[in-house]
Amino acid sequence: MLLIRSGRWYAALLAVCAAAWSVPASAAPPKKDEAPVRAIAIVVNGEELSRDPAPRIVGGRLLVPVVRIYSALGIEVSRSGDDLIASAPAKRIALHRGSSRATIDNRVVMMDSPAVEIDDATYVSLRFVADSLGAQVAYDPKAQRVEVTSLVVGRTQALEQHSSGGMTQVVGTVSAVDLNSAPESLTLTRGPSVRTIAITSDAKIAIQDVVTRTSTPGTLADVRVGDAASVLLRANGSVDQVVMRYASRSGTIAAVSSSAFVLQSGYVVTPDKSTQITLNGTAATIGDLKVGDSVTVRLNPDTSEKRQILVSRAMPSTPTPTGSAQIVDFGVAARGPLRAGETFSVTLHGTPGGRATFDIGTYLTGLPLPEVRGQPGTYETTYKVPEGVNFGRTTVYGHLTVGATSAPRAEASQLVAVTTTAPQIVDIAPQNGLVVNSNKPSIYATYRSPTDVGISVSSVRIEVNGLDVTPSSTRTDTFITYSPSAALADGTVTVKVSVADNAGNVARRSWTFSVRTR
Repeated sequence: MLLIRSGRWYAALLAVCAAAWSVPASAAPPKKDEAPVRAIAIVVNGEELSRDPAPRIVGGRLLVPVVRIYSALGIEVSRSGDDLIASAPAKRIALHRGSSRATIDNRVVMMDSPAVEIDDATYVSLRFVADSLGAQVAYDPKAQRVEVTSLVVGRTQALEQHSSGGMTQVVGTVSAVDLNSAPESLTLTRGPSVRTIAITSDAKIAIQDVVTRTSTPGTLADVRVGDAASVLLRANGSVDQVVMRYASRSGTIAAVSSSAFVLQSGYVVTPDKSTQITLNGTAATIGDLKVGDSVTVRLNPDTSEKRQILVSRAMPSTPTPTGSAQIVDFGVAARGPLRAGETFSVTLHGTPGGRATFDIGTYLTGLPLPEVRGQPGTYETTYKVPEGVNFGRTTVYGHLTVGATSAPRAEASQLVAVTTTAPQIVDIAPQNGLVVNSNKPSIYATYRSPTDVGISVSSVRIEVNGLDVTPSSTRTDTFITYSPSAALADGTVTVKVSVADNAGNVARRSWTFSVRTR
């Protein structure tokens, strides 16, 4: 496979890339993913599924995208934070991402590996899929193929769901957007059901990015095929509200091959036939992409299918005709990852007397950039981070229009990262309230940040029975673990863990367990 190189690590990463990941063998707590390997197909009751998301080999164990498999069987999966509940006739399955503990029909079971999130999809062991459904499963490593045969199937959820007050909710995946009809329309699908809905001008439209946790007013032009949609209809059939949901990943291409590319964060993107790629607004293929291109990947938050990839590339500057709009320079000044209430400045120098705006990636666009009074051609503002906004290292773009002409878009060299949500302490051991028969138990906690701002390893602390044992622990950006060198006395043990991300958001968790050796 021919690679466009950007360092040995990225070349090695893509050299074996298709659609799955391989990580080194790991005991609890889990370690980070390292490299993608060959694509693995999934066949459910004789039907091959899309390979995005694909199964992964983690620590020598095969993990599969559980929501994708359950959905293929018509089993509805609901989410609340890190909790997932799958419901089918006479079957209820509950999982918690980061935990090996699961519930099947009110029966607690321990999985042979924790449920983990990789590239926005939840993965479990293939064995758990068999146990949870009573299904027959098989993995053929030579054919790179997983087969699931299950008698447990869900009821296909209705496209329309009636609620109180005569309102009707239509829930599905966007399959078409028609901006040329009068009024404009939206087509949703769910299983075999299809419905086209006219969207009148008085309908409220909200665009939500579930990764950055942003919700902004929008229009139908902001909707993309593949988005998850919920349309609320009044009793007379008119549209009251449209809520569009998608997930996004942004970054800069570090390496690219004929079938995939990897971002500087290590996130691997493998487009399929349904993925639309645009480069500077023009249809493109993966072969057109280059190292250094800025990318935003748009995914369906329920299926993790990558339906749209927006790529931008800085173009060589050309002489600007006299009298037209021109941006001389554009930049931002941020102290690093930011949290709620903190600010960064945005400055643009260009043709005086124009109208300037700036975009924070694709999350927040058209933000005003006023011209400074008494300083013609200097446009400047300060952006204050509000609550509820989260995005990883993102490019900021500047725009300038003077009269009827617009300058080429400018790109700030400094990326901006914002997180207002504290890190999550995901899994702990021993579990709260557990009784252990060892007086030297392994104590650990795993954690993560909602964006790629990352965890400040030096901030992670652990106390056991009021004693700071951090110097004797092992800390990484994903877990802390402590093994007592001296035996703990029988009785209650209190553990406290605190962790901060690189923006300064702090999370704390305390729990107790009991030692009983007699």
